[in-house]
Amino acid sequence: MRTPNTQCQICKTPLYRRPFELKKFKAVCCVGCRSELYKKRPPSPNLKLGREKGTNHLEGIPKSKASNKKRSKSHKKFWKENPELLKERGKKIRGEKHYRWKGGTTKLNRSIRTMHENRKWMDAVKERDKNCQHCESVKELESHHIISFANLLDTNKITNRDEARECKELWDIKNGITLCRKCHYKLDNRTYYDND
Repeated sequence: MRTPNTQCQICKTPLYRRPFELKKFKAVCCVGCRSELYKKRPPSPNLKLGREKGTNHLEGIPKSKASNKKRSKSHKKFWKENPELLKERGKKIRGEKHYRWKGGTTKLNRSIRTMHENRKWMDAVKERDKNCQHCESVKELESHHIISFANLLDTNKITNRDEARECKELWDIKNGITLCRKCHYKLDNRTYYDND
């Protein structure tokens, strides 16, 4: 048996530990006292017991581009094959049920403009026109309402997002025109500042 070179921190029994083990571990104890030592030791600041709601347990772990593409492809395929599940999922986290709900503080105009339907409308108008209808530019293209967005909300008496979703006139691409940012600002009487 080797000559003891340290002792148990709980029961003071003489122990032998290899030199690298003494450098590696701050606390030394015998097998019988191990559970007692663990109780006394403060928890590691890096240790997280479970994850908080709204956080990703894989956050911070680097993932390869190939695995991200594969994951994205499988998610898109799943939601395309199950549109009814997608609608149900949307209802569970929409409005008051969303974890960041603050009592409907977003104005209606802003709320509708951030909807998926609005993004589809804007993309469809830009796809149809390809370039600015005033100056033929292809840089900084934006979609503009011919009949203003606010007027459409007033005439159709839209008071919430669901009514906006069902309104056909709001998503009609004939009411849209593609403009570059400079022409769009000029048409709306706003000052354009060139960032270049």
